Amino acid sequence: MELQPYLHTIARNFDATSVFVVFLVIVLAHLVPYLSDPAGLRAYPGPTLAKLSRAWLAWIAYHGRISTSVHEAHQKYGTFVRISPVEVSIAHPEALQQIYGHNTGTTKSDMYDAFTQFGGIPSVFAARDRVEHARKRKIMSHRFNYLAFDVIGDLAFGSPFGMLVAARDSTQIATSQKAAMESYGVEDAKLEYVTISAVDAVNVASSIVVFLGVLPPWIRPIMARFFATKMRATGELASMVVTAVAKRLVSSVSRQDLLSKLLEGRDEQDTALSKNELSAESLTLLVAGSDTTANSTGAITYFLAQNPNIQAKLQEVLDQVLGPPGGDSENGDVASYNEIKNIEYLQDVINEGLRLHSTVGVGLPRVVPESGMTVLGKTFAPGTVVSCPLYTLHRLPSVWGNDAEVFNPDRWSKGDRATMLKAFAPFSVGPRACLGRNLASMELFVYIATIFHRYSFVLRTPDQELGVDDGFVRKPLGVYVGVKRREFRMT
Repeated sequence: MELQPYLHTIARNFDATSVFVVFLVIVLAHLVPYLSDPAGLRAYPGPTLAKLSRAWLAWIAYHGRISTSVHEAHQKYGTFVRISPVEVSIAHPEALQQIYGHNTGTTKSDMYDAFTQFGGIPSVFAARDRVEHARKRKIMSHRFNYLAFDVIGDLAFGSPFGMLVAARDSTQIATSQKAAMESYGVEDAKLEYVTISAVDAVNVASSIVVFLGVLPPWIRPIMARFFATKMRATGELASMVVTAVAKRLVSSVSRQDLLSKLLEGRDEQDTALSKNELSAESLTLLVAGSDTTANSTGAITYFLAQNPNIQAKLQEVLDQVLGPPGGDSENGDVASYNEIKNIEYLQDVINEGLRLHSTVGVGLPRVVPESGMTVLGKTFAPGTVVSCPLYTLHRLPSVWGNDAEVFNPDRWSKGDRATMLKAFAPFSVGPRACLGRNLASMELFVYIATIFHRYSFVLRTPDQELGVDDGFVRKPLGVYVGVKRREFRMT
């Protein structure tokens, strides 16, 4: 059937009256719930559009400023801000445990359904059902903490994606995701490949998924068609994962990597992960283990380059532990985690970097259970969505002082550390906290210590601000730096 005659037929039958009726239905669909106020949220302040529609959240997510826009709303309206017809954002340290802590009964919102791939099978990150999440977490929980100092492609799948060797952002993926999954464990499988931009696929996929996720579920398939080009990136990302898994399962490599640990994992019924589940968890490993760590290390490097005095202090401390700089990098002078794990100032630098640049700055939405819940003395009805915005929490003057926007690692040793830690949650808290937080911390320790012991960094433009694209994961944008090898000088 030709498209043009079909569209003409629709146009002839879709007259002005029909347009008005559709418009009226849409308006009423948003206005009636607001006026009837079944969840009792009308008293909470917030942007007018946000009270009526999820379009406000979708708009700021699409334009990469979701955390900062919610932060500005809190600065204007206070601790409680209504950011959608069903969601209230709560910027207070005590809200962290009350929303995300153990035994709260909250579950993840329908936003996480947008993160599913592989036939709609959720990973441990996207699982909303508490029983299903507990099953997946049991399989995965202890498999993140074995010794590993390597990039996530090597760590997760037994071999890197080859981008460092090739010195370019490219990797090969199977042209057929289905064929790649069917080849799991099959020797000499005949697959066809295509080269893609891996980093670009991760960036585009994560932003479009969150944009769709904050919209009502019924409209997501419709909107996905309007963003077909961006949606292609989600398929490329999934194909990148199944290609790596397929190669690893027939590899002769005998090392114990995360994928081998997933294959060994069993739940209480001694059931292993299915192919779809294995693929879903591998996708989580790739995004959570590479994209997020890269964002954090990039931001911390920027802050240290912007503050040469702080950089010099860190290097002095590192020299005291690791010895003078100037070793031969080709012979492997990577800092040992055991050597550096107790360097307090290194921990303070990393904490301060994660405070100002949390990988995820927006509040993670949770659904109030059937019993209802109370947060900071306010009662919320079942089904209401509540969240605690980390970007705002990490900038509260009541916790961090009037210089909350300043990169100052000394605040951790000179201020009230216990109070600060209660408001510090770069990996979230409670039963849904990041499973890989210990591994991520190890990676950050080793990277920052090794790089800054070996090199000095400066910004090409000293007063340049760090641009950030913030659809969900906060991605630092381009900043030019100068890098110089440090040399040991006798004094």
